[in-house]
Amino acid sequence: MKELRAAFEALWKQLKPPQAYSWQTLIWLSVFAWLLSILTVTEVVEEILSWLGWLFLTIGVGWASWGIKLNFFGWMFRPGPWFTGALACTLLFWREGADPFPLAVTLWPVVSAAIAIVPRFFPRLTFTLPDPITRQDMLVLLLVSLVMSCWFRFHFLVQDWLTAYPSLLADDFSNSGFVVSISDELPAEDEQGTLLLGTVATSVEQQLDGRPWRDAERWLFERDQRIVDLQQQALNRLQAAGEGQFWNFQALVPPQTRPDEYTLLLRARWLGPSSRLGGYYLEKTCWVRQVNNPVLLQPGGSGSEPVTEVQCAPGVSEKKWLVPETTATGGLG
Repeated sequence: MKELRAAFEALWKQLKPPQAYSWQTLIWLSVFAWLLSILTVTEVVEEILSWLGWLFLTIGVGWASWGIKLNFFGWMFRPGPWFTGALACTLLFWREGADPFPLAVTLWPVVSAAIAIVPRFFPRLTFTLPDPITRQDMLVLLLVSLVMSCWFRFHFLVQDWLTAYPSLLADDFSNSGFVVSISDELPAEDEQGTLLLGTVATSVEQQLDGRPWRDAERWLFERDQRIVDLQQQALNRLQAAGEGQFWNFQALVPPQTRPDEYTLLLRARWLGPSSRLGGYYLEKTCWVRQVNNPVLLQPGGSGSEPVTEVQCAPGVSEKKWLVPETTATGGLG
């Protein structure tokens, strides 16, 4: 009990305002403003009081920590402006948009540098040009802050890219000098491409399976036109809609090895940002076979006619890189 009382007395000694014009006064004003904001029932008044609480706290912390200096590997570091900058960014951006965190963190180094530099030009509320050594230190601080802001902005930009285009995660970042994966739980490789190829293969089966053989051959001859419609149907089901512009589909038919069977290669090519020129592609193989069926499935048909059987492989091929870009030719068309 005595230790707790001693700690409280020491804290009160630090926070007790020695005079009206002091940083302790501002800290207590911030606490008073927040208490009033909790008690008020008017939303506008609550917002104003809460904002004033943050303002008093920011100025008070900046004032209290202004003279603190730390020796960081021979470089005298002043943490006060950085604390004040963090509070200032919270004050400025905490109500901006749904997620103000990226903007606040990006501007935090620049705001902190401005808080540290600007008062040096007004030591007694009058403009005074600092000496050359001080100006050199301020320039270094400003440049370091700009570099930090650029790195923070780049981090959030990459995260936005990965959210909008998750297929970027299927690429190889081992040789990147900027992007490093810090998570051990990686998403399924090429998940979006696998989903697209599965959707296209299902559509092909629905359109051809059980149809007359002559219709299947006509479909294969017109595959370039048909694949455009199937591509749009697949992209409409894409989880990340922004990726649609970077996926391109091809339907390839190699030369026949059997007179009653065609091999149909459904290919999904990634044309978006990639670590290698040309991007990559995934393939799903389907076999279109002629089978005999004594009953013609078309309404009003008579007699026997060969029909179509479509079978697609359960999985897709491994990712294949296109460097340089290649063009495959088929046995039909």
